[in-house]
Amino acid sequence: MADLELVRSRAESFVDDPALLGTPIAVKDAGGALTSWFVPILAGASLAGFVEILPDLTHRRTSWFADAPTASSWLDPVVIRTRAATALAADEIAGEPSLSFDGVPDRLAWAVPVRGARGDRIVFVAGDVVWPSEAR
Repeated sequence: MADLELVRSRAESFVDDPALLGTPIAVKDAGGALTSWFVPILAGASLAGFVEILPDLTHRRTSWFADAPTASSWLDPVVIRTRAATALAADEIAGEPSLSFDGVPDRLAWAVPVRGARGDRIVFVAGDVVWPSEAR
């Protein structure tokens, strides 16, 4: 696995001001395999965009938000779990979120494992949006 500083250093090539880059976050598929690194681009308390770097340090994409969300809505596990809880039944409990994607790697979202009497499932959270996984 690549060193976080090496990933961040690679992401610096794709922004005007490297000081705006946050700590890289691993993006993993449903099986837990590393698919890429999400390197946030921060502007104060907002998430201006991100650089996505593949495990071999190849640049996948740089993306900017038209309306920058608050950084905590994308980066704070407590905020993400709290948002996921809005989609839970009374007997369900949210676990620790991990950055993943829904279906295809372009649909980045936090996967929050949920346990309940009806079985385990995943709830996705992307900013202010929460939705259940299609797979059960």
